[in-house]
Amino acid sequence: MLEALGNLGEFIGAIGVVVSLVYLGRQLVQNTQSVRAASFNSMVQNSIRLSEHAFRDSEFAEFLARAQAHPETLDTGERIRWDSYMTAVYRHFGNLQYSHRVGTLDSQMWTAYQSTLKDHLRTPSWAKWFQEHRHLFSAALGKQVDEVIAELEREASERISP
Repeated sequence: MLEALGNLGEFIGAIGVVVSLVYLGRQLVQNTQSVRAASFNSMVQNSIRLSEHAFRDSEFAEFLARAQAHPETLDTGERIRWDSYMTAVYRHFGNLQYSHRVGTLDSQMWTAYQSTLKDHLRTPSWAKWFQEHRHLFSAALGKQVDEVIAELEREASERISP
């Protein structure tokens, strides 16, 4: 009788362990989803903060247009402003790339951000700035930028060739 109660206790304990593991697994999935959502929200907020200056501050928008079109004409203070802005933007893209690689940014959003990077790199000053400062960024971002620039060059040559 005592042995049967002991076996029953072991069985109930094992069921308790299984139930606990299932519960912990579900909590882990929910927490992972919450972390991904928070991470995504942070990335979107950073994207908005970077572009917000251009649509809220007409002086900055004019500076940005001039810096993109003719960066060689910038004075010392403007050069610092341009370098700081570009560093922030490329750090943002580096963070997005890293987030995609570790799984906190899904493929659809990464594809959208890649398109944004490609649009920026259509502006020659963006590509030139990165090439001059690539040592500040990860090798993975450098490779990504090189691939986009090569793709843009192929597209341009296809438009020229009949």
